[in-house]
Amino acid sequence: MNKILYNPFEIEEVVEGIASHFNDLYNHDNESEVVFAPILQGAVPFFSDICRYITFDPYIDYIGVNSYVGQDQTEFNLYKAPDPTIVRGKIVWLFDDIADSGNTLQFLKNLLLSLGAKEVKTCVLLKKDHCMFPVDVYGFPMKDEWVWGYGMDAPNGRGRILNAIFCK
Repeated sequence: MNKILYNPFEIEEVVEGIASHFNDLYNHDNESEVVFAPILQGAVPFFSDICRYITFDPYIDYIGVNSYVGQDQTEFNLYKAPDPTIVRGKIVWLFDDIADSGNTLQFLKNLLLSLGAKEVKTCVLLKKDHCMFPVDVYGFPMKDEWVWGYGMDAPNGRGRILNAIFCK
């Protein structure tokens, strides 16, 4: 039996809070220093919802990387690289759906710094308890379990469009 871990109302409340945090950090005077870099595909709903509440206009550069086949983490496959001309000299915020091991975030942080980013920070919706990567902003802590919905796919590869987050 599947259960709802976080419902749409809980998710929206957290998303609004995260957007408010960014609005407090940045404004129209310093927005040109900031790049938002959502990681495809899982971060898309989370990032899109945050953008509904953002009151400034950062640069946006999507990054495509995958490292999972089913539930097994493999090598990194960078299929949409960040644009060095956009990230060079900027504060880059990586957005992802979940910080599991933190390996993907570490890989991308190193890549962005090597491309000349001034600073790389991270924002995720879910942070697993065992994740040792120092996530800067996150919405919900969670135990080590497989979750799906709201951008994250179920073990069968479906479920990304669900508006809640589910677990077994």
